[in-house]
Amino acid sequence: MKILKNSEKFSVFKIKDRRYKNVVVKIALKDPKKIFREIQLIKKLTNSSSFFKKCTPLIFEHGYYKKGLFKNKGFYKQQFIPGPTLSQIIQQKKISKKKLNYILKILIKNFLIPIRNSKFTKTNKQIQFIYGLLTNEYKKITSRHLLLNFEKSKKIHINGKSYNNIKFYLNKIFRSKTIKRLEKESSFLSSLGHWNFHGGNIIFPNKKNYNKFYIIDPDATWNLNDPFFSLARFIYTYPHDTMEYNKYSIYSDTFKKTNKNNRINFRTNILWKKTIDKKYKNVFSQFYSKSLKKNILLQSLNKNEYLRFNLSLILCFIRGINSNFEPRINFIDKKTLVFQNKSIYLYLLSLVMLERFVKHLDFLNGK
Repeated sequence: MKILKNSEKFSVFKIKDRRYKNVVVKIALKDPKKIFREIQLIKKLTNSSSFFKKCTPLIFEHGYYKKGLFKNKGFYKQQFIPGPTLSQIIQQKKISKKKLNYILKILIKNFLIPIRNSKFTKTNKQIQFIYGLLTNEYKKITSRHLLLNFEKSKKIHINGKSYNNIKFYLNKIFRSKTIKRLEKESSFLSSLGHWNFHGGNIIFPNKKNYNKFYIIDPDATWNLNDPFFSLARFIYTYPHDTMEYNKYSIYSDTFKKTNKNNRINFRTNILWKKTIDKKYKNVFSQFYSKSLKKNILLQSLNKNEYLRFNLSLILCFIRGINSNFEPRINFIDKKTLVFQNKSIYLYLLSLVMLERFVKHLDFLNGK
């Protein structure tokens, strides 16, 4: 048995099975209903399109364990796909910038097929619905004392630049005429999607043929969302992996100050090896750049699709702050100036990303 992933919610490991040879077993450690929702979603996806039928590993078996360590826990056994994930290729493999760009183009082209061919649900006030999803996540942020203090500040300084708080940016975005025009767009919300094209979920079984890949671990928590959320989760891979593997640090003297008038000041630092960080940037930096000139998505999407994608990316980040909330700050130096905290790190990245999108809105308004 080889453990592939272990968290409070799920355990995932590879085993040798008499009937199916090598299989992956996923077990819900808390709520068995979650694993069965995921199974139902996988079945619906594979029946919905040739894309998902081709890219989804087979489920061999599912149910409850009747005895042993995992008694009464829900599980499923799935086809094991040998090969590295996209995240593993970036972190562990020697690969050229040219080939990474080639893989990126293949993935974007293929991901757009199920997104554009989604079965859309006719819903009034679609933008209001997206705003509601973001508002719900924002309320969770303000319910956490650690993060509420940031939201009470009008200005936060990150790497020498000044930013507003999340509420400021959300208000500005949803008051924008460019965003309001999306209400005239035909239906773009769907009850069916993978919702999780994260780099760690994309497996390449043949290093000589990147056109062939599999996608695992759909997110079964959504009842209705924009299918572009799946693509947003893919673009979110770089900050997610950096946060997940603790490959970052934050410098600030904010927590040592007692004067309420002192400004909140942070400096972030990436701890990936330079070669690894360079590969991540080769793939993903264009999506976080203030410049639109080299953005492959702007070339691949129409204006309304690009707006929808960015709203989904905002939801990704703000939801990530809550999903990865840590109440404690982990200081990694004796002077208590350098620390790690996943939720604060994602909060700071969210401000940078929101500022960037607001500027993009000004550009797109004249497009």
